[in-house]
Amino acid sequence: MPELAEHIDAFLAYLASERGLSSHTIVAYRTDLTQFASVAMQRGARSAEDLLEMHVLAFVAQMSERGLSQNSIARRMGAVHSFAKYLVMDCVRADDFMATVDGRKRAKRLPRPLSATKVEQLLDRTDPSDPRALRDRALFELMYATGLRVSEVTGLRIIDLDIESGTVKCYGKGRKERMVPVGSIACEYVSLYLQQRKKVVASSESDQKGSSEGPTLLESTSALLFPSRTGKQMDRAEVRLLLIKHAAAAGLTDKVSPHVMRHSFATHLLSNGADLRVVQELLGHAKVTTTEIYTQVSNDRLKDVYRNAHPRARRTDQPG
Repeated sequence: MPELAEHIDAFLAYLASERGLSSHTIVAYRTDLTQFASVAMQRGARSAEDLLEMHVLAFVAQMSERGLSQNSIARRMGAVHSFAKYLVMDCVRADDFMATVDGRKRAKRLPRPLSATKVEQLLDRTDPSDPRALRDRALFELMYATGLRVSEVTGLRIIDLDIESGTVKCYGKGRKERMVPVGSIACEYVSLYLQQRKKVVASSESDQKGSSEGPTLLESTSALLFPSRTGKQMDRAEVRLLLIKHAAAAGLTDKVSPHVMRHSFATHLLSNGADLRVVQELLGHAKVTTTEIYTQVSNDRLKDVYRNAHPRARRTDQPG
């Protein structure tokens, strides 16, 4: 599919340069569109002008036969929808071959946040006297204090955090910049962690360069706030495994991940009376409808509290 492949490459380059999408998203789009193009070519398509609704429907049928979930199909359909619009925008086609195809909506999954008590249980489990655990504690505290996406928090540089003013500058989707407040507890632990990093640099000329469990010199001299041992940006899977490790040590049986920390941040703010628009701004959501999913979680919690606390919320007898 040489011609189709060229258009896919051009589309991905556009997403990276003009839309500022992450490398992870670009890789996912490439995989989805390559699979779609393969299905289309098996049914006679040789160029972008040959793409038809029947090719899209065949792609959907193949995904269904493979047992993909509705969410997975919806994501791949979204990639094809975007590609079809790009071909029109780039004057490759005069029409949108996806115009008559309904996009399958993803099923909305309500997030399962940790309770405030369980978040404290997770955070308090880390031992600040252990250099590696202190790094983890500072990382988790900042995640819960700000609700940053895992890619945002791992991409933070030391200069992005202003401990004195209690703010952090981060770059969200499309490299959109926003300032997020940071609580005093998170600032305290990040400050302790950075002081420990400075000690490693100061002792680099001696024999005390840090144990295998402590930070390395490359890590300590990195411009990143939470680098890996090699001084480069931590992988999101590494952060997830750290959370799972500390959650297990804290005796938590709940699913814990960077997304759960972000969900917990938003849900706890709304449960305590925060304005939806403020939470939208803090999370970096372009549309308030994306943030509204948290209000249902918050309302469910309010209903539970009401049923348990109000003396006449639940009928315990039957009318005679």
